[in-house]
Amino acid sequence: MVVVAVVGVLLIVWILVRGGGDSKPSAVNSGAASARPGPLGSSAGGGPAPEPSAPQIVPASPETGADTSAPAAPGRSAPPANVAPCGDDQIAVTVTVSPSPGVVGGTFTFGINVASKAADWCSRDLGPGAQEIRVLQNGTLLFSSDDCDTKKTSDVRAFAAGDAVRYRFVWSSYRATPHTCAPAQSPAPAGTYQVVARVGSKVSPATDFTINR
Repeated sequence: MVVVAVVGVLLIVWILVRGGGDSKPSAVNSGAASARPGPLGSSAGGGPAPEPSAPQIVPASPETGADTSAPAAPGRSAPPANVAPCGDDQIAVTVTVSPSPGVVGGTFTFGINVASKAADWCSRDLGPGAQEIRVLQNGTLLFSSDDCDTKKTSDVRAFAAGDAVRYRFVWSSYRATPHTCAPAQSPAPAGTYQVVARVGSKVSPATDFTINR
């Protein structure tokens, strides 16, 4: 009986020593609560999540539209040496929205399509200085992409008859304060909005889109 009791005491002491000797913190308790992400499009403080850079109008990817950097099709003639500028009546500019309806605090992609209606070659500046996206509500300006792109560089492209190129702009509904690119603490509320695209002095028809709660 004495031997059994002694063995039992030694076993308990050995277990306690093993349990207290491992000082490595558990991965489960290494700050998991503070690392939990907030809702999509928001920070832990309730405002919009920080973005790495200001949004810009960029060529649409092959998945969403024509790639403006793609090489010309085989057999296509090169543009002449001196191409006259396209007048506003020689191009068509339209804009699409995805998704619509969207949700409060969501992000929307605006697709800009620029097509030539000219009978022959003509050229048009499609650089950041010439293109603009405007978000409005009942005629009141809420956002302009010009406030996010200060470079205002040019990119003159030659269009053959019937040519079209596509661009896209990703808009966070937290960017709803006129004359600034900075996201606000609160997003645009639920309602109906309009987006228009501008290429130089040519402005597209307005496209409606909806933000739901």
